[in-house]
Amino acid sequence: MLISILFLGFAIFILLGVPIGFCLGLTSLVTIGATPGLPLEVLVQRMFVGLNSFVLICVPLFMLAGDLMNNAGITDRLMRLSRALVGHIAGGLAHVNVVVSMFFAGVSGSSTADTAYEGRIIIPAMVKEGYSKEVSVAVTACSSTLGVIIPPSILMVIFGSVANVSIGGMFLGGVIPGIIIGFAQMAIVYYLALKHHYPKYKRATLKELFKAIGGAILGLITPLIVVGGIIFGIFTPTEAAGIASVYSLILGLFVYRTIKFKDLPRILAENALLCSLTLFCVATATVFGWLLAYYNVPNAVSLFLSQFIKSPFLIFLLINIIFLIVGCFMDAIPAIIILIPLIYPIAMQVGIEPVHLGVVVVINLAIGLITPPYGLCLLLACAIADISVPKSLKAVFPFFLVMVGVLMLVTYVPNLVLWLPRMIMPQFIK
Repeated sequence: MLISILFLGFAIFILLGVPIGFCLGLTSLVTIGATPGLPLEVLVQRMFVGLNSFVLICVPLFMLAGDLMNNAGITDRLMRLSRALVGHIAGGLAHVNVVVSMFFAGVSGSSTADTAYEGRIIIPAMVKEGYSKEVSVAVTACSSTLGVIIPPSILMVIFGSVANVSIGGMFLGGVIPGIIIGFAQMAIVYYLALKHHYPKYKRATLKELFKAIGGAILGLITPLIVVGGIIFGIFTPTEAAGIASVYSLILGLFVYRTIKFKDLPRILAENALLCSLTLFCVATATVFGWLLAYYNVPNAVSLFLSQFIKSPFLIFLLINIIFLIVGCFMDAIPAIIILIPLIYPIAMQVGIEPVHLGVVVVINLAIGLITPPYGLCLLLACAIADISVPKSLKAVFPFFLVMVGVLMLVTYVPNLVLWLPRMIMPQFIK
């Protein structure tokens, strides 16, 4: 009866359009209040426990690093470099859009930050060059999902924290799938460009290319510092996030000189507000997940599924279906915190590698960022372009299909994820 209150209350709040963090918190509060022997103080205690993690400090610090990089003007520099690299291909600006997202993914670790920062610049530019608003939105939103696949990735940090999986191993595991998805999206852009005669730029000279590389190189060093430092044991993921933030601040203040000391209070306040929303979701999802464990739901689910499904192929298929559906309705971070304790033991029973599982889950939830009704990257891009979400869906659909296709490839060809971690960090791979 009480577990029914938990799930039914959550469903009702979701249908009413209540923000996901409050959905989880209110549902947990009602369920705790209805449970004999559980004081209401448990809600606050479990929220505190959920946030009392050294690894979670990565989340605000990576977000701050991305914010500082954007304010430092690195986004503009990445666009100039991307234009020099791929602007001469048919559909030049749309290709630039995808390549910038691949570069920016290595800076921020957040897909929504990519959509917000890049979208304000590139969507109006694409419309001005003759691209429809729908195509501009589709390319921007779908390429932004690379922000949580290509390292560093905030979702991988959350998964590693929840499942006790090597974050460095997951960072390496996301490199090849992220590049494949990026190139697949560029293939769709190329087809659309030929079909609709989208413009291209004049091929950059060698001098222009080297100048663009020189302008962006200091920003591009950021992912090397973060991932390289973690891989070689120089610092922990949390320390890496802190170093990335300090490095970004130094670039903005003293190298590019595009950030003034008077700008810092505004940047820090905006980052604190954004992080508070994310971490509130973490806290309330932790309470919800604790209640599931209190009512023994993970063990019941594991026992039920293990009786009928013993094949890694079928378990992975089920995981993909679950996360693709959940991603349509729920933010990625609560989804990981709530569902991974249910799914992880089952995956381990059938011999699925933890790093492989983590990357597959992250790709699923990245796809959820472009699937309505939640689809946060799609919502942001549509708001920037001032069009409705339904109007953009036809243009988004080809990108969605390609991403699902790559997801299936990565799911059933594990070496696409595990080859790089096995080469560099074999101690963290089975």
